[in-house]
Amino acid sequence: MLITIDALRADMVGALGGSPKVMPALSALAKQADYAGRAISPSSWTVPSMAALFTGFQPWRAQSWANDRAVLDDRFVTLPESLKKAGYKTSAFRSNHWLEAQFGYSQGFDLFQYLKEGKRAVAGLEQLKGGREFIWIHILPPHAPYIRRDPLLDRLDEIPPDMPHQLKPLDLEVYADPAVPLPADKERLFRAMYKLNAAFADTMLNRMLEALRRSGQWDKTLLVVTSDHGEEFKENGQIAHGGNLGHVLVEVPLVIKLPKGFQRKLAIQPGHRVATIRVGPTLITAAGGTPEPFTAPSFFEPFDKGALSELYLGNAVNRFSLVDGDLQLLWESHFGKPEPDYFRARYAGIGGQLQPPLAEPADAIFGRLQKQFATVLPLTGMAAEPPQLSLWRWTPQGTVKVEDPPTVQRLARQLKNAWLAANGNEIAPGSSVGKQPKLTPKQEEDLRSLGYVAGGKR
Repeated sequence: MLITIDALRADMVGALGGSPKVMPALSALAKQADYAGRAISPSSWTVPSMAALFTGFQPWRAQSWANDRAVLDDRFVTLPESLKKAGYKTSAFRSNHWLEAQFGYSQGFDLFQYLKEGKRAVAGLEQLKGGREFIWIHILPPHAPYIRRDPLLDRLDEIPPDMPHQLKPLDLEVYADPAVPLPADKERLFRAMYKLNAAFADTMLNRMLEALRRSGQWDKTLLVVTSDHGEEFKENGQIAHGGNLGHVLVEVPLVIKLPKGFQRKLAIQPGHRVATIRVGPTLITAAGGTPEPFTAPSFFEPFDKGALSELYLGNAVNRFSLVDGDLQLLWESHFGKPEPDYFRARYAGIGGQLQPPLAEPADAIFGRLQKQFATVLPLTGMAAEPPQLSLWRWTPQGTVKVEDPPTVQRLARQLKNAWLAANGNEIAPGSSVGKQPKLTPKQEEDLRSLGYVAGGKR
């Protein structure tokens, strides 16, 4: 059983050092699990991260790095397809519009349904009889829109005044531009609303866990709970997710409960940060299947080469991260000239009304970036502008920049080797795009409601 919770930061979980009140169910599970820790996501937004989780390949190799490459390539054998091949009945209860069937996520599932409030998932879990079953559940909260959850207000240490019924992605997007400061009162409000939705995700999770217990199959179940990425409130100058690969965007919870008496042991050192891209191969291996060649190693295998994250097609930059222990190397490569109106175009792309309006359509701005991106090596970037490297140490109090040139160079070599090992030799992406289905106006609006520029760039 795999449960993915959208946009969940690791520090929301009390057992991992966060507030004990926000997510008591996940925290209780973490305390009794075979492994519970802070792990590293493959990217900082849903499309590349979930593609990596479902294929076992890094986003570049999975060919899923932007809205116009959001469809899983059917040449890849996905996690549910591998488990179905191993004799498993497969069921999915998903949320987030990027994870619909038309984007390839129904491949390999016998049952593929919308989660909604989780009633059908609970009913299905209660009726489990044992045997070979794989269940994937994707819980949308705490992803924006943030809804005020009055019954959960006691999970907050501080309740800001005048909390609205809802905060939409459009309300957050104003502050995605690093040049736009987030006022302290807004930050307190945004964080409180986010925590309420993390608490709501915890109540949904608790219903799933209780249903599994009622089925009598708890001891026989291999259960993994994790997130596709985190959420930011200006810790790295931006807001929400997908803008960079900073600490709070790539550090997510990972909880693994093995079946009672399971013979294989996890090869994870306590406190060691591991890459969540290894979840799929772990489930396949545990089921007696064989992961696809060149996918990430399972958690049953020792691995000490760090955790790689990737983020492509930003404002003329691609971003990469390698986390090794408490150190994070950030690598930015440049593929073109930044667009001055990039953040205003993003705001307009999700329905924002600009004053003054853009001088040209947002698609023209994104189109220039796409054209430049297509001709440049993704990791190396333009020859005239070397990658920018920075080193950060993660501490319980936050991140601290480290000036240590030898370590920077060592980790840069490690990052490059990790990228090449995962993705093969560098080639420019070219002008081709992935299989992007034609979206209906309703589907475009659904994606905008989650803060995505539908049909365009992230």
